[in-house]
Amino acid sequence: MMSYFEDEITALLDRCGLGYTVDSRISCRILSVGVPHAGSGTIGTVKIILIPLVAASPDQARKQSLAIRPLAGCRDTLSITEDRWMKSRGMMRRRLLAHLGIFRSVYARDCEVRKINRTEADSFLERTHSYGGAKCRYCYGIFLKRERVKTEDRHGVKEETGIGAGLASGTMIAAAEFSNARRWIKDGKEIRSYEWIRYASLPDVRISGGMGKVLKRFAEDVSPDDIMSYADLEWSDGQAYQKLGFIHDGDKSPVTFAISTVTWQRIPVKETRTSDEARANDSEVFYFQNFGSRKYRLRLY
Repeated sequence: MMSYFEDEITALLDRCGLGYTVDSRISCRILSVGVPHAGSGTIGTVKIILIPLVAASPDQARKQSLAIRPLAGCRDTLSITEDRWMKSRGMMRRRLLAHLGIFRSVYARDCEVRKINRTEADSFLERTHSYGGAKCRYCYGIFLKRERVKTEDRHGVKEETGIGAGLASGTMIAAAEFSNARRWIKDGKEIRSYEWIRYASLPDVRISGGMGKVLKRFAEDVSPDDIMSYADLEWSDGQAYQKLGFIHDGDKSPVTFAISTVTWQRIPVKETRTSDEARANDSEVFYFQNFGSRKYRLRLY
């Protein structure tokens, strides 16, 4: 039997005419979705790992994670946990469809990058990023400056005006956040390293060259010696960083969370009070251990 959130996802695929097969495992279900490549006539496969909240203890969450982890963090594979879906259905629907080739496409050359304040960045990221905003030093927005937007679907590509596609000139369509410098001495030279903490576009918008455009602007403004970032293995294998010249530089360990079924908020399990905090809303509590993150680094010195 599929859970309610899994039913919602398969119903979405059915409405969009996307064929799929279901592989039921003890800890999850895997949907293999056939996705036509626009204009090529060939079919690719995207694997969606659907992860229900079933663990009643941190130890059960660890065992569930260990069973799924070899499947996650691979190319053309994404994981959707029950809490992420239940907390942000609208965003997750659009992000999922974008991964399946149904999105609005914008070229970076039709955009401009501007500095924005943290309030603006956090407000945007709360609506578009799984983890929302973060403590940071530098914030940027990508703004549409031309109203030509391509809408892509599984049948191919067609041009629309920005107004027709729901995007007008001046719309902020992505945001990024960077940390302040961490400094150390190497070979007698001070190295200034920054973390690229957040990047997200509107969930149903893909900006071709968007991350590169933000990175270039940040490098021009700050002249960093080193930039590092993390790819969350629930959603990405970090391929976007590799295309920008970043190299794999280690991994971050998985984190276990307590999750309330009222707020769907993830609370890291670090202290005994975590469970009590999650139960503060008189809700049922489950546990989930993520798959960790892949660390990437761009050396500029």
